[in-house]
Amino acid sequence: MTNQSNGKFLPQDRKGRRKSPISRILLVIALVSALIFAGTVFITLRNRVALNRMAETARETTQASAPAETAIPTRVTVPPTTAATTAPTEPREILPRFQELYEKNPDLAGWLTVPGTKIDYPVMYSPDEPERYLHANFEVGYSFAGLPFIDAACNVESGNRIIYAHNMLDGSMFRTLLKYQQKDFWQRNPVISFSTLYEEQEYEVVAAFYDKVYKKTDTNFKFYQFYDTSDQKHFDEAMAYYKKKALYDTGITAQCGDLFLTLVTCAYQTENGRFVVVARQK
Repeated sequence: MTNQSNGKFLPQDRKGRRKSPISRILLVIALVSALIFAGTVFITLRNRVALNRMAETARETTQASAPAETAIPTRVTVPPTTAATTAPTEPREILPRFQELYEKNPDLAGWLTVPGTKIDYPVMYSPDEPERYLHANFEVGYSFAGLPFIDAACNVESGNRIIYAHNMLDGSMFRTLLKYQQKDFWQRNPVISFSTLYEEQEYEVVAAFYDKVYKKTDTNFKFYQFYDTSDQKHFDEAMAYYKKKALYDTGITAQCGDLFLTLVTCAYQTENGRFVVVARQK
């Protein structure tokens, strides 16, 4: 009698059968899982759109700043005295640890390691196809997370190497770069390693800050267009901007002409937001 009485309070399905509490729990779990999955897809797609916008902005900047091409390239004649006294540039030897990787994929530009994070990845450079590694792995097969890549408007020899990567929910790529929001994390991990194919290099963090991608018509300083660190005017402007935007004071100063490393990933503090870490070579 008691069981039958309690059964009256259980929900029924279309055929009039009672649903057990376990069924209701499973239904709730399924609904919650569906919501979590939908949220993950939404944020992932937002990451993709944001990085696409950044890559497009960099590409437009490069095209806008490049001199107009003539129909027939100008041929430059080197004076005989100069040609005779200028020694040919000898090819540099690739570091042993990169030789095999470079043979597999010549887009390899170096290796980035940030202590205290999950960032320990090859860095790619494909100026002829700037977005190649936006969603590609080292074998150039599809991978939504992609790989860190150097801005097509600069290169490994530029005064400021700007490197982009996704902010992935699973913690991969540049997700853990956001640890530099906290000053105590920087104090424990003030040095970043970026090795080119030819040289092991270390960089001291100068500043960490939030910023955004601005409209082309905006006249303010744009961190993603600062490539030449040997130009005193642009260098001074950049240093003043970094100091103004920095989340905390690192006390690290730089000189015009220093070699810089700028790491960039998506952030959501504002529309088209970015989180940026700038470092200079030790």
